[in-house]
Amino acid sequence: MREPVLTPARPLSLPLIGASYGEVLRSPRWRWWNPVVAWVLAIVLGLVAVFVPMLVYGFTVAATTGAEAFSTDMEMTPSMTFVLNVSLALLIVVSLAAVAIGFPVAARFLHSVEGRVRWAWLIRCVLVLLPLFVVYVVGVWALDGARSLGPSQGWPALLAMAVFMTPLQAAGEEYLFRGFVLASIGSCFRRPIVGLVVAGTLSTVLFAAAHGSMDPWILIDLGGIAVACVYLTWRTGGLEAAVALHTTNNVVVFFLGILTGTVSESYVDNTTTGTPEQALVSVAVSALATVLLLWQAKRVGVHRAVPASVGARP
Repeated sequence: MREPVLTPARPLSLPLIGASYGEVLRSPRWRWWNPVVAWVLAIVLGLVAVFVPMLVYGFTVAATTGAEAFSTDMEMTPSMTFVLNVSLALLIVVSLAAVAIGFPVAARFLHSVEGRVRWAWLIRCVLVLLPLFVVYVVGVWALDGARSLGPSQGWPALLAMAVFMTPLQAAGEEYLFRGFVLASIGSCFRRPIVGLVVAGTLSTVLFAAAHGSMDPWILIDLGGIAVACVYLTWRTGGLEAAVALHTTNNVVVFFLGILTGTVSESYVDNTTTGTPEQALVSVAVSALATVLLLWQAKRVGVHRAVPASVGARP
């Protein structure tokens, strides 16, 4: 008598086959309180990750050099830049931890619908975008007067951090604003397109507001980048394209700022203002970058939904 063939039990920590990026956390074990727990954790851990390194740095500088020197050192020196990059890079850990504790799906699916970082795709995105952003950033600088004060103080260290730390800083912001927000809020909706619109809008608003400036042209500038990153994450099934766009923009901007002595102007804060022309060009570049990456995604066949090889059957 032949033994019956038993179907293997569905792995409980896997997303369903065919789920888009915004659906990866909505498994049959999903409950209404999963995103609530995850958001509480993300907020608490995010505040710790961002403010504790800055506070430790501030107290250390004040204790060793005095309060007057501390106020001067709070400019974008190499040490200050390092601490800022570390605090934002920690948002990768924050996002993964919030998903791991708050949701029944493995946190690795925050990377992509394949449950991993698709490194070849990420590198391809960077190589495609790099010429575009060099032309864009240098062109804007030249048209804006090509002001240069000479290399910034400590420029070798700053350039090294731009290469090795800025990608982690940009990735930290993408894992939080695109990865965690899109996937956690998207899990609350049965209809994927509704979840994408709601989560994408929230992601864009939070990302723009987090930079501090309330200038309408800066908000449009940041909003254009955010919308491009949301759309790329959804259409390519992962964070790689968004991380590449954010990283390439930041690295090129910081390189130019460091070499011309205007690195402090590379950061957006509550005093930063923009112009309609700058906002329009920025949005156009973000749109062009999106078109280029979607073209490349189609050429290499990037998965935009959970493939049968890594997902669970309904």
